Amino acid sequence: MSKPATIHGIIKGARAYLPEINEERIFMAYEYAKRAHDGQVRSSGDPYIQHPLEATKILLELKPDETTIIACLLHDVLEDTDMSSEELEKAFGPNVLLLLKGMEKLSTVYYRGKERQVENLRKMFLAMAKDIRVILIKLCDRLHNMKTLQYIPEHKRERIAQETLTVYAPIASRLGIYRIKNELEDLCFKFLYQEEYDRLNDELSNDLGVKKGIIDSSKKILKKTINKADIDGDVEGRVKHVYSIFKKLKRKGKNYAAELYDIFALRIIVDTEEQCYQTLGIIHKNWKPLTRRFKDYIAVAKTNGYQSLHTTLIGLCPDIHQQPIEIQIRSREMDEIAKFGIAAHWHYKEEDGMSIVLDQNKLSWVQNLVNLHESLKSNSEFIESLNVDVFQDRIFILTPKGDVFDLPTGSTAIDFAYAIHTDIGHKCKGAKMNDKIVSLDQPLENGKIVEILTRNQPNPNRYWLSFIKTSHAKNRIKQWFAAQGSDDMVKVGKDMINNHLKRYNQPPLSPDLNILANYSEKKLNMKQREALLEKVGNGSVDVISVIKAVLPLDKIMKKTTEKNMAKDILTEGVKFDEDSEVLITGEKGYQTQIATCCMPKPNDDITGYITKGRGVTIHKSDCKTIQGLDQKRFIKVSWSTQTTNEYEVKLLLRRQSRIGLLRDVAAVFADNELPIIDLENRRTAGTDVGEMIITANFDGLDTLNSIIEKLEQIPGVFGVKEID
Repeated sequence: MSKPATIHGIIKGARAYLPEINEERIFMAYEYAKRAHDGQVRSSGDPYIQHPLEATKILLELKPDETTIIACLLHDVLEDTDMSSEELEKAFGPNVLLLLKGMEKLSTVYYRGKERQVENLRKMFLAMAKDIRVILIKLCDRLHNMKTLQYIPEHKRERIAQETLTVYAPIASRLGIYRIKNELEDLCFKFLYQEEYDRLNDELSNDLGVKKGIIDSSKKILKKTINKADIDGDVEGRVKHVYSIFKKLKRKGKNYAAELYDIFALRIIVDTEEQCYQTLGIIHKNWKPLTRRFKDYIAVAKTNGYQSLHTTLIGLCPDIHQQPIEIQIRSREMDEIAKFGIAAHWHYKEEDGMSIVLDQNKLSWVQNLVNLHESLKSNSEFIESLNVDVFQDRIFILTPKGDVFDLPTGSTAIDFAYAIHTDIGHKCKGAKMNDKIVSLDQPLENGKIVEILTRNQPNPNRYWLSFIKTSHAKNRIKQWFAAQGSDDMVKVGKDMINNHLKRYNQPPLSPDLNILANYSEKKLNMKQREALLEKVGNGSVDVISVIKAVLPLDKIMKKTTEKNMAKDILTEGVKFDEDSEVLITGEKGYQTQIATCCMPKPNDDITGYITKGRGVTIHKSDCKTIQGLDQKRFIKVSWSTQTTNEYEVKLLLRRQSRIGLLRDVAAVFADNELPIIDLENRRTAGTDVGEMIITANFDGLDTLNSIIEKLEQIPGVFGVKEID
């Protein structure tokens, strides 16, 4: 058993790779943590301060920067003690506090036994962390907790071990930190499958002498062979870790490790990539390889940046002449990455001002990290690019039962309800976020628990269409209205148009619906007018588009009153705003604010409403919120010519499924700095052909045409077109 960690040992370990480290600052962090945790005791009986010391000792293997070491020593202070954020920021600065806040957020992420939600839970974990260093601290924190899990009450052990195996170990694997990943898995195996662990561990222990002899003998033979070729390489050997052997037994349907030939591996570590291939040629010349077992992870690296050559030889060790033995060949740099993953890249100075964040196209399972590594000039640049805000356009919402749902940023309770199930969406009547009632149009917050309140019968509301974000919810709502009876929809459509006519001080529809006759270029007959009402009622035709066609806005807002309204604004103590993007009656200078209920964007048709003391609130012309308001306070507004000409477009891609297609499509938008608002992927049953619907913002027709042209050049894309 290793000696207990001490602050002096940690400072000594840090000084070995950070010679200019501020030792006083590290010691001060220890003193703060010790004072904050004074009187607290771990389940093991140790003083609580021993836990952050042990976690930091583990962290030192990853060679972190000074800020990360300090944050690790203090990582439980915000959550478990009375020490304030202000005190910590004053003592250690905003960068340390940022990491501590990240640790505090991650304390809300739990695995609740829903296997189908595991991937979303991992994504949520990463999205909430924001900074890779937070994840590394959390992994070290969890590893020490797993090492002391025997002291936890038995009923909690299984939950913690299962959560670790399901969430933490895979994240360590995806970041390439195999040392931590392997140790976490073995500890989880011990507590989750005690009987299998004991049996397999006993078998390996009993056979350890034989295996060690084979490994030692093979190491000497390999070392001698490569030295003859003037290659100065190191040869290592090990029995594979016990959980990986257990998984292999399950996969192959076997019961005993003796039935496996590849439970130990030899590793040759050389100086350069070129020597890796030279070494491969030498050992293949001397021993027979199993060709089906050869893997070149140098030419095609794993998604977490792992690189090695893997081969399996027959006849290497005289003691077991026909026993296949697995060999890994890698450079010293590759070996560092294999052990420490992303952390192997971060040998940098504190003054570099690292913000370790993970770009959307550069997370391990989105794009191969090795491509990123090759494209960057330095380790510092690599770390700067690693932004864990991969999901910056996504939020992760939990149900009260622990299911995790991945939604676009800005999604509401209605979007969430339809994501759970169409029936839940149809019956939604309210929502709670972390047990507090919220309005249905309020954007949900990342990591919150949201409960949907339902009624007995379905009753969707067309108003929802004005604020929901996801095409899935919009389509389900429109489908519901389209499925309702024709007569009912005609009546609904008539009521909707009458409400708008009333708003503009116009008479209601006459029995012959005469005003609708002028809706299109052709005169509509009575049957066509009723069909139009039905389309308005079921949501397939927007009511405001009908109003605009039959009743132009210049008849609704009379110019004679607009100038008077502008004068009214000035008399209400409203400040001028020269930077306003909106013109009031054609003039700049009036204070405006964008309505949060409908959030109009440039190119939306807009209406102004005078708000006493606050200037003019800008609404979409079809915003439901302004219905029934005082007509005298409406005023004509328009977007300034300087406003960015940005508009939302939906593109339909016909495509053939292939690995990497989604990445290539996303890269076209990322390269042009265009955000993807929504993406829907669907496949024709029984085929590999399907469609992808992408919603994005464009700043002009030239950009749109350029993007369509680039998308059509992607292998596997048959065609691209704009849709409504």
